[in-house]
Amino acid sequence: MIDLNHIFIYIILGTIEGITEFLPISSTGHMIIISHWLNVESNNTKILSMFMQFGSALAIFYFFYKKILRILNVRKKYQNQNTKCLHILFSILPTILLGLIFYKKIQLTFNINCIIYTLILGGFFLIISEMLKPKKHITSNIRNINLFQSIIIGLLQIFSLYPGVSRSGITIATGILLGIKRSVAIEFSFIISIPLLMGASFFEIVNNIHNIKKIDLLICLFSFIISYLISTLFIKKLLKFIKNTSMIFFGIYRLILALLLYFIH
Repeated sequence: MIDLNHIFIYIILGTIEGITEFLPISSTGHMIIISHWLNVESNNTKILSMFMQFGSALAIFYFFYKKILRILNVRKKYQNQNTKCLHILFSILPTILLGLIFYKKIQLTFNINCIIYTLILGGFFLIISEMLKPKKHITSNIRNINLFQSIIIGLLQIFSLYPGVSRSGITIATGILLGIKRSVAIEFSFIISIPLLMGASFFEIVNNIHNIKKIDLLICLFSFIISYLISTLFIKKLLKFIKNTSMIFFGIYRLILALLLYFIH
């Protein structure tokens, strides 16, 4: 039987996932950190993360579905635009392939020690992207993201396989460095996150189906709902916050968090 203390913990985790998924500070990293502090078993954390990430992905899809329809060329009047399914494919394919090939090795990095280093590296990358960004935008509309930009974003996104790096952080920062307008880089980052998050969640659920039986399925569904509701509630405000906030701010936050973890852990 689940007590109120456990329910409170799952609400906290679902809220953390629903908020940090949209910030370049690593939702997975924060989930591992908070779970460790709350004494949640690592296996349970991984299983809950699958459902919570799927909830966030569903919220992102709901928010961006009109832009996704345009990219998919569902309507004839959008058929002449440049950004198409091919661009999305090239931006997610490297992560999918390497994620499957090195799956077991990547799982070994889901610990506090590794997160400290990835927080630091990711933090410096965000700071550098803000300092070295082009003075003028090369791409100011999501319809005009070219294949080269998509490929580079896809290649750099590979590093987000390591917890603590932040998928959104590295893709947005890379987009900014490539001359893509900040708001456009943010939109593209989250649009390409939908197949990755949903695919990864489904893969993890299937791969860990034997472990899911060990905890109440209602807990997973509850965590999924909390994550979806929090994501839906805050996505607009958080995207606006990222748009108007320098990457240096998030980079400094990551460095401070890594320093705290180093002395506390």
